[in-house]
Amino acid sequence: MKSPIYFLPLRAKNENQSILRRLKRLAKKLLEERMAKGDLVAIKLHFGEPGNHAFLRPIFVRQVVEAVKELGGKPFLTDANTLYKGGRANAVDHLESAIYNGFGYSSVGAPIIIADGIYGDYYKEVEVNLKHFKKIRVAGAIHDADFLLVLTHVKGHMSAGVGGAIKNVGMGGAPRSGKQMQHAQFKPDPNPKLCIGCKRCVNHCPTGALELVDKKSKLTRPDLCIGCGECAVVCPTSAIKILWNESAIGLQEKMAEFTYGMLKQKEPKYAFINFVMDVSPDCDCASWHDANIVPDVGILGGWDIVAIDQASCDLINSQIGLKDTALTNNFDPGEDKIKAIHPNIDWSLQIKYAEEIGLGSRDYELIKI
Repeated sequence: MKSPIYFLPLRAKNENQSILRRLKRLAKKLLEERMAKGDLVAIKLHFGEPGNHAFLRPIFVRQVVEAVKELGGKPFLTDANTLYKGGRANAVDHLESAIYNGFGYSSVGAPIIIADGIYGDYYKEVEVNLKHFKKIRVAGAIHDADFLLVLTHVKGHMSAGVGGAIKNVGMGGAPRSGKQMQHAQFKPDPNPKLCIGCKRCVNHCPTGALELVDKKSKLTRPDLCIGCGECAVVCPTSAIKILWNESAIGLQEKMAEFTYGMLKQKEPKYAFINFVMDVSPDCDCASWHDANIVPDVGILGGWDIVAIDQASCDLINSQIGLKDTALTNNFDPGEDKIKAIHPNIDWSLQIKYAEEIGLGSRDYELIKI
């Protein structure tokens, strides 16, 4: 059976057909099937790195917040801290960035809770028993919420080819150490020149693999190291470097496995809305925005994360590619625009693997509303 994916084209001929009104109606349709009155609803989105302007518009988020409230839910906006140093690596900076980009309460009507806490170390483990992981880590507030509503700006991505709902959940919903687990096979190598001997890494190491030697952190028991990345997360001076060396294939599969764990513990209380607009070549994590590669397409909604990402990518590739952008080939409708901007990455692997492990189906029915 094909998974239903609802599609809102951007054309509107009167006020009732406005994309804002139709977005609220779509959100209500997705919510009323599975959300209960009184549910604490985590609205998972990306607030955008300061300097970027391709992230979701707060006015869109406002429609979704109002839909949740009108159905009796209690919404909050959320995302987890980033692994890299930037404007969203801890909860204080993250909140400042969100407000700077327009997501204050007065604009969207809902509070913001950074899902993995102040330093990114609040999480819950979920058993998955899959190819790469036996257990995965879910940012605490996302784990604890009664319902997960995922709003995704679909765009290209420098490491995964495309950033859709799978990446938004699997990578975005992971705590900082969970992001490290996906990005690399991590072994800490503390830099003595940067280490201040604070013992945060030693105290946070779950296996006792790190010790202070001559007042400097050192991996004295590599055989005990489980590659969790906690030490790199808590280090205040970046003395323990973060390794970005996972292959594109491994990264995409690991993202899918994290997504599996996050949705497994929520089943069936989740829904997805993908915004195929402002389709930039790279992630909203960048502090800039390159030109969009295709015209704006519309908004999609559904309950199948595999189907909605497949449909989003199909719609991108069905467009005419825009000149004077990162696209240098594959301009014609039907040609692979995502592959053109990231030629060394097979973006479809994350969707195929997600289907393989039981997250959903790539077979969908697109329903215009």
